[in-house]
Amino acid sequence: MNRFNLTPIVQQLLIACIVLFIGTFLLETRNINLNDYLALHYPKNPLFKPWQMLTHMFMHGGFTHLLFNMVGLVSFGIVLENFLGPKKFLTIFFISGFGALFLHLSANAIQLYQLTHLWFPSPQDLDMMIDGNNIKTNSPIVKSQEALGQISGIIYSQTVGASGAIYGIVAAFAFLFPNTKLVFLFIPYPIKAKYFVPIFIAIDLYLGFGNFKWDPIAHFAHVGGALFGFATVWYWRKFDKKNFF
Repeated sequence: MNRFNLTPIVQQLLIACIVLFIGTFLLETRNINLNDYLALHYPKNPLFKPWQMLTHMFMHGGFTHLLFNMVGLVSFGIVLENFLGPKKFLTIFFISGFGALFLHLSANAIQLYQLTHLWFPSPQDLDMMIDGNNIKTNSPIVKSQEALGQISGIIYSQTVGASGAIYGIVAAFAFLFPNTKLVFLFIPYPIKAKYFVPIFIAIDLYLGFGNFKWDPIAHFAHVGGALFGFATVWYWRKFDKKNFF
């Protein structure tokens, strides 16, 4: 099979992401923000709904975000689905996606605890009020405007994208085909898959712990997706040899 022929699951995931991206744009012209319903919100945010833990994987914040994720899905997903089969490939996608969600929410919980000494505080717990474009609080728990900015940045944030699931697919690919040389537009020479994944995880860890104001990316979600994707194929190879090969 030609590696560039879309496999069934890759094709369906691709269509779902593109349709929701176009739908989000079209509904915005009618003053309907689809992200309010399908993006992942902080669990104590009034806009949070349980189904967002799934639907946020198919939403994207812009064309570049969508493009990079879909290029990754096609580039690595086709090879992986051909090798593992549709069922196992889809299993990796969702395990990685939910693993990314787990680490992302865990990182948020730890950061909020460091700032407030509360686990998953609600806006009411912190006496937070939205005044136009500003967020205010009278709570003595919030020690400074900088802390308020960090807290509100978590409580009122929206998380979207298949990046965590894609990282899991890439990590699984690197585990199964470690010596495959990968070429990227921004890297002038090929890098073996077994080196590529650790490098990008290290970058995500640095940026995640750095918590830079200019960087809105959920880096711990990337790390979580990669770890869970890698762990899944490692488990299959070690304990499910009869069905894995």
